[in-house]
Amino acid sequence: MANKIVENIISSIELITEPGIDSEIQHFLRSCDDVIEFSVEINESKYYIDLILKNSNLHDIKNHFLSFVAFMQYSYFTFYTRRADDNLIVYRLISGGSDMKGFYCELTYEHL
Repeated sequence: MANKIVENIISSIELITEPGIDSEIQHFLRSCDDVIEFSVEINESKYYIDLILKNSNLHDIKNHFLSFVAFMQYSYFTFYTRRADDNLIVYRLISGGSDMKGFYCELTYEHL
């Protein structure tokens, strides 16, 4: 169900990638002391971020993600989902403005 909602939102907005978003993502991740390693890729106007935190427990991952949302979100709407398995936690984040332009980020955290 959540995947269908995410796909509906994505299809109803114009996904943007731009240097400002790129630099904000990089700035946030580099400024976090708890990030050991990260990579950012853009594919089909979507950001894909892989992360390893110093403390990869559920609580720290959730706090890190919510800090990312607070730093990156646009003022009009923000929506996210979470999927977890034994080794990974994946958040799908969509945020946009009243002009219906926004960004999509998929953050994948290694979880031990």
